[in-house]
Amino acid sequence: MQTSDALRQLQAILKLHQAGQSGEAEALCRQALLAQPDQPDLVHLLGILNAQAKRFPEANSYFAKALSIAPTRADFRGNFANALWEQGRLDDALEQCRVSLLHDNRRAEVHNTLGNVLLAQGEPEAASSSFREAVMLQPSYHLAHNNLGLALHVMGQHHEAAASYRTALEIYPDYPEGWNNRGLVLKELGHIEEATQCFRHALKLRPGYANAQASLAEMDPVWVSPLNGSTVGLRRWREEDADYLHACYRDAAFMNQYNHFIPREQSRNALERKLRAVQDAHPCQTRSVDWLIVRQDRHQPIGIAGLVEIQFAHRRAEFMIGFPNPQDRAARAGLEAGILVLDYAFNLVGLNKLTTFVYGDNDGSRKNTLAFGFMQESTLREHIAGDTGGEFLDLFGFGMTCSDFRSNLRLAHLSIRLLGRDVTVAPVRSQSMPSTGSHRNT
Repeated sequence: MQTSDALRQLQAILKLHQAGQSGEAEALCRQALLAQPDQPDLVHLLGILNAQAKRFPEANSYFAKALSIAPTRADFRGNFANALWEQGRLDDALEQCRVSLLHDNRRAEVHNTLGNVLLAQGEPEAASSSFREAVMLQPSYHLAHNNLGLALHVMGQHHEAAASYRTALEIYPDYPEGWNNRGLVLKELGHIEEATQCFRHALKLRPGYANAQASLAEMDPVWVSPLNGSTVGLRRWREEDADYLHACYRDAAFMNQYNHFIPREQSRNALERKLRAVQDAHPCQTRSVDWLIVRQDRHQPIGIAGLVEIQFAHRRAEFMIGFPNPQDRAARAGLEAGILVLDYAFNLVGLNKLTTFVYGDNDGSRKNTLAFGFMQESTLREHIAGDTGGEFLDLFGFGMTCSDFRSNLRLAHLSIRLLGRDVTVAPVRSQSMPSTGSHRNT
């Protein structure tokens, strides 16, 4: 085949590839390779086509052959490095990037791949330098701007990360990963409404985008809704609750059974400052929901409750509830408050499991927890130092899954009697929480 004919055929193959007709491009490439088995561009292109189809063993063979024919081709090594990065062969990818840049250090795509490798190896500062080099060489390279945002986000430079994502989207607005990534960093900055719009835009560009759906579920307004029963209501803590919480924390008998780890000697002013700082934060930021339990008739606080250590990816949280007055624990108000939290957890925000812990010297709470439908899952012997300093307390762990909740006849009967409805029945349109949103780089 004449050189001019070979060039025209290669251009035709590349045109098919760029048009997304990968199958046709691969078939024509293999046909051309029969006539020119050592034509490096054809061999290299087969490496790219196999890598894009995730046929990595074949891709690696073609890349290696192309480099054996043309070892100084920086573009060959750069594409091989990207395929190796996708396979998780980071050290090999790093080596190919470095050799490629020795031959030609002005290849923006290789600097981008090097940044991806370094980021995957836990080197965000070095990765950011590579991404900056890529965007300096090619200012319109939206993927490199996005990836620079990822590195900055990992380093905690959230405002700078948001700016990089914005630049990527200004260059290429139809980029769902970029909208998702910008939403994630805005969420961490507390810009919930703006983050929500980013995730919605990502879903508009890619319907069914799981990461964006998960993030929207985490930020759903239902997370901050008050819970209303017939006798009690639960609302999120506010700055004016400092007096009540201060009294709770200073009640040694109550705190010894509620939580040994909350500082008891916090001043009222310190509590007020803390409440002021977090009262408007969304649970997706704090990973917790804290409520005051209030009597509906007198608006009088009688206890505290919360979901803490919320794990969005696993749809799991730790349940805590306490009443300083022992009479409230066994009364209707205590049962109703507990059922409202279970209704919230399993029906409104779509958790799959609640855990709770009881200290070994609180036999009444242990029995009540079992009666409520939790199952004991662990016993940690002598796990917590008691207040006297000379004793250690066991810690019992309990769990309730969504399926446990749905099949709990006692809770069904109690909720009908106390709330007028069976909370164990799954709602027609229950809130779901897919696996947590994640960043994406390319």
